[in-house]
Amino acid sequence: MAILINGSTGDQVIIQPQHIFGRHPTTETELNHPEASRTHAVAIWDGEGWVIQDMSTNGTFINGNKIALGEKTRINLEDEIQFGGLEVTSWFVKDLTPPASMLLPVTKGLPIIYLNGINVLPSEENPEVAIYQNPRGMWMCENDTGPYELKMGDKVGSYDKQWKFVDGETSIETSYMADNIAAAPKKIAFNFDVSQNEEHVSIKLMLDDREVDLGLRNHHYLVLMLARKFQEDQAFGMNLSECGWLDKDLLCKMLGQNENHINIQIYRFRKQFLDAYPIPEQMPQVIERRTGEIRFFSTDIQIIGGMKLREKEEYKNKNVFLN
Repeated sequence: MAILINGSTGDQVIIQPQHIFGRHPTTETELNHPEASRTHAVAIWDGEGWVIQDMSTNGTFINGNKIALGEKTRINLEDEIQFGGLEVTSWFVKDLTPPASMLLPVTKGLPIIYLNGINVLPSEENPEVAIYQNPRGMWMCENDTGPYELKMGDKVGSYDKQWKFVDGETSIETSYMADNIAAAPKKIAFNFDVSQNEEHVSIKLMLDDREVDLGLRNHHYLVLMLARKFQEDQAFGMNLSECGWLDKDLLCKMLGQNENHINIQIYRFRKQFLDAYPIPEQMPQVIERRTGEIRFFSTDIQIIGGMKLREKEEYKNKNVFLN
């Protein structure tokens, strides 16, 4: 990411892949002096480096030299940039690394979040929203109504804590995507080992012929319940698109936990899966959401152990079961 420092205030500005400077309030960086045009200049990542393109009346200056109107001029570290004349505020170039996908704070006091893997908002202790890349490399936002593709400038987060999405990916190389898809596991299987009282659930993940032991975790019981629901629906002959969906409120009742606690467990399992998967940016989302419902999606599930038939019948008599 590129960073410019305001010479008057010392404020840092993170430059987006196409970043407009000007007097208009909708620009990424608003210039508040009369010498600046409403749309004065734009900083652009061209795939090799950062350039400035002047679109103003009074000009843009780099190290005291006025750059040509409309031409893209490359900038370098420590360059001094002035928008509108040599007497206005100077901006100094402090970073010129390539753009990164990130969340810029809209609500004052929040941190910048650089997107990588699975990200949850507003925090890991209160994961209301999950942000991740889909197999096509697009950044997705998932809330309790389901996932949607993020666009540049979309606001995400909770009611009182919001960020703005910045897409740092200027393009996705087809060959890179093809290589990743070819290297991704062709078979993904989940093997559950469950104690008789169901207080201990371990999961082994099979990626083609490679076994990854995810161990014993408290959140595996939640995954087990969702996996059972998928198996039961599949055995009943339901369409795969409808298999496994479980009402969120019912799930909370079954587990005796509130929604926030369930969201934390989902995040922890997804993080485990992400760490185990060989190509994180191609990781399938095996836990899915839609309005009011949640499911575990896998057509290769094996469950060993767990409750005996008599114990399951007792659950049915209490109206706490998955069918």
